[in-house]
Amino acid sequence: MGPVWLDVHTEQLDNEEKEILAHPSVGGVILFARNYFDSAQLRALTQSIRTAAGRDILIGVDQEGGRVQRFRDAFTPIPAAQSYGALSASPALAEQAGWVMAMELIAHGIDLSFAPVLDLGFGCAAIKDRAFGATHQAITDYAGAFAKGMRVAGMATTGKHFPGHGGVKEDSHLVTPEDTRDILHSDDFAIFQSFIARGLVDAMMPAHVIYPQHDALPASGSPYWLTQILRQQLGFKGIIFSDDLSMGGAHLFGDAPARAKAALDAGCDMALICNDRHSAVSVLDALPIQSIPAAETLRVSQSVEWQRLQQDPRWQSAQREIKRHAEEWQAQQA
Repeated sequence: MGPVWLDVHTEQLDNEEKEILAHPSVGGVILFARNYFDSAQLRALTQSIRTAAGRDILIGVDQEGGRVQRFRDAFTPIPAAQSYGALSASPALAEQAGWVMAMELIAHGIDLSFAPVLDLGFGCAAIKDRAFGATHQAITDYAGAFAKGMRVAGMATTGKHFPGHGGVKEDSHLVTPEDTRDILHSDDFAIFQSFIARGLVDAMMPAHVIYPQHDALPASGSPYWLTQILRQQLGFKGIIFSDDLSMGGAHLFGDAPARAKAALDAGCDMALICNDRHSAVSVLDALPIQSIPAAETLRVSQSVEWQRLQQDPRWQSAQREIKRHAEEWQAQQA
């Protein structure tokens, strides 16, 4: 499969999208809320994506929970990451949530949810309640449990946003923030170091953040961060995804082909170009055709039937607990 991830417009593929998906440089499709109407439609869409591609292709989504949950009707409402620690929940509940989230996606033909978030603290506009805690221990406990649940379901985990997005206030969807700390000696970095050492992350997504004490480039396009630190110093052997290269934080690299080239040259294996069809096509036209065989490791390791999952006593029990917790969190926030 190729290195480019892109999106599709609606709940069904149009003819142009079918042609684009057949391009050998396309390696994945990321779905959004606009791509979902109901369970049967989503299963039909994922199947049609694979049929149009005519080869192995990955399908992913941001289904973290809380405000970042693309599919809702018929899906379990996954609580915001912050809620586990805020309500003193057991890490076992976070593990259940990771398992339920992953199983529901697998039952709809989806390989990946880009999770868990490993960023520290709630002060960043891009992160807020997506963080599992404001301490190293809280993230170790809750994000670690969530990742374990995903893996038990058969889904690979993606840690984000390396080496830590929580130390800035600005939203990298809009601008390129700068974190002026020596982040290599921060708890933020230590969390990623710990998760890699414990083998809890199969893929990594870097931040569109500059850490000027270390490098002048955002981590998402920095050979220093992705090759020297992540690969060589930390020994990370999994897949590296760029964050969405349509985000404002990546624009300093130039136009879409330049952004994709910068990310891939820096050490990313796969480049995401979202919500910009023209840019995605321009990247496919500009990049040399290449294959990323290692991406095969991110395919789900089991198949699940949606109807059978809904009859599974473990899923039913976990769903009740997760819903109860989500309702308690929502009531506290009201």
